[in-house]
Amino acid sequence: MSSLRNAVKRIAHKERSQPQARQKLGILEKKKDYKQRSQDYHRKQDRIKALKSKASMRNPDEFYFGMKNSQVRDGRHVKTLAAKQRENADVIGAEAVKIMKNQDLSYVRMQKHRDMKKVEKLQSSLHHLDYSSVENTRNRKHTIFVESKTHADEFDVAEYFKTVPELAGRAFNRPRLEMLEKEAFESGTVDGEELTEKELEKQAKKERRMARKAGKAKASAYKEMEARTKRVQVMERAEAHLVTEKNVAGKGRKRKIKAAEEGKPAVYKWRRKRLR
Repeated sequence: MSSLRNAVKRIAHKERSQPQARQKLGILEKKKDYKQRSQDYHRKQDRIKALKSKASMRNPDEFYFGMKNSQVRDGRHVKTLAAKQRENADVIGAEAVKIMKNQDLSYVRMQKHRDMKKVEKLQSSLHHLDYSSVENTRNRKHTIFVESKTHADEFDVAEYFKTVPELAGRAFNRPRLEMLEKEAFESGTVDGEELTEKELEKQAKKERRMARKAGKAKASAYKEMEARTKRVQVMERAEAHLVTEKNVAGKGRKRKIKAAEEGKPAVYKWRRKRLR
């Protein structure tokens, strides 16, 4: 009989779909979906009710020592760095922590000396012209005094500096006409003849291209020097913190006379010990 029951064609029961007029509301919610949504809603309501009850019964003067070892970050209570370090010291031992801090201090000092040497090398190879920003270099002015107002109105910058008009607005690397003619003659472009305007313009374009290239190299070098100088300062602050932690972990009675501020470590004063 079971084989005949399986041979008979059965009716396929289909789920009811969302009516055409309500297609904008999405898929039709079934009972299992409703149960899941209802359970989630009641779970959240019970949690809110429990928190309200705790808040209403809370003692404003209550204190736990765990409050000193934790802080709220992104709405969650997490342990402070000092508490984590104490836990690590209990797990791996005080001697191991001391060795690790000595290794960190040696690495920080090595990086600081490396950056300081690089900064000294860059300073010796560059003319330190206070290249802080491109705007400062653009705002600089070159004042030239003339005899009268007529001379000021008829003043020609290229003629005064004895260069081509394309290089007149440059503050550095501004070769004169004699130098441009000499370079063109030595390169073989002109056989002892005077340069034409076209050849001078070509030479000026070459000079501008070389000047742009040199300017980019100088700007990148100054940028690297500034970044390494900042990193030296960061390493010095890190070294000061590590030295302070090492001294505090040592023996002797001490008290804090100044808290840490502006990235600087706290200042401690040790009790004088009479030497025998």
